Amino acid sequence: MNRVKLGVVGVGALGQHHARILSSMPEVQLVGVVDSREQQGREIAAKHNTEWFASPEQIRSLVQGVVIAVPTIHHHDVGLPFVEAGVHVLMEKPLANSLQAAQTLQRMAAFRRTTLQVGHVERFNPSFELLQQKVERPLYIRAQRVSPYTFRSTDIGVVHDLMIHDIDLVLALTGDSIVSVDAFGAVTFGPHEDMAMARLKTSSGIIADITASRMSPVAERTIQVFSTNGCVTADLNKRTVSSWTPAAPLAKNPSLVHDIIAATPDPLTLKNEVFTKWITNETVQASHTDALTAELNDFVHCIKTNARPRVSGEDAVRALEVADRVLAGMAKWSWQDKIPAAAAKAA
Repeated sequence: MNRVKLGVVGVGALGQHHARILSSMPEVQLVGVVDSREQQGREIAAKHNTEWFASPEQIRSLVQGVVIAVPTIHHHDVGLPFVEAGVHVLMEKPLANSLQAAQTLQRMAAFRRTTLQVGHVERFNPSFELLQQKVERPLYIRAQRVSPYTFRSTDIGVVHDLMIHDIDLVLALTGDSIVSVDAFGAVTFGPHEDMAMARLKTSSGIIADITASRMSPVAERTIQVFSTNGCVTADLNKRTVSSWTPAAPLAKNPSLVHDIIAATPDPLTLKNEVFTKWITNETVQASHTDALTAELNDFVHCIKTNARPRVSGEDAVRALEVADRVLAGMAKWSWQDKIPAAAAKAA
């Protein structure tokens, strides 16, 4: 079997997981890992029976593809030479730290006809995949992604760090462009926003409310979709999917409940029937398949078959465009201020 020759550039908190998974894949030869920190690089390389390289240049001619998991500010400068050399790239999200840099990477990948996949890993979350299957036509979307402060990815704010995942999910669910953005954010530790809320309106009129925070005492990742056939909620942490759909009699005759209420002397006696007769409520456990492994399998498949990745460079550019519009429209305030500027003006 001809194994695909891959490398991992950057073996910090996330990159080392890429190295671990790739080293266990039968169809992959992990040629090496790249990290400027010699001790870190050597430790990860030894752990996965591969070589350590101090710089990306040393591995470029030895691999067919690379996973790049360096800080966002370095994505363009590290990734572009690989793409120019015809090496396939899986870039951790966001694609780059600016829209212009992301577009440059995407255009070069298109020119060189190389795979440019981006690590919006929630697309491979089994609970999101199940939600997609259950939703017919979205009408309203609500997503929340909050977590404690991890002191990682501090070179970017919460919009590019966390919210961009849900922006990508909204774009994937709707297939629409975004026509308007309203946003608010707050700075706590700084210098970037640590909490953000955005309302997106799509070209077909769908509304999406997205909340992201890295200042929460608990971690939560949920997405809820109201559609023409009911409501579906995915807990992306617990891997559960709950759905509420009209029971057959109600779906056939939406005015049925109103008619029954009008004919009932005490309508309060009907409340126990809501989720037994009129609304079907179901919660299922999604697969426990590892999303990062699925993402890497997709990358390898694309290299071998020239297929389009589930999350392409074009997809990532679209998500970054929306993220930048959120930032541009964001009224930020700091906890260090005595009172937000907007509130002070109102007073």
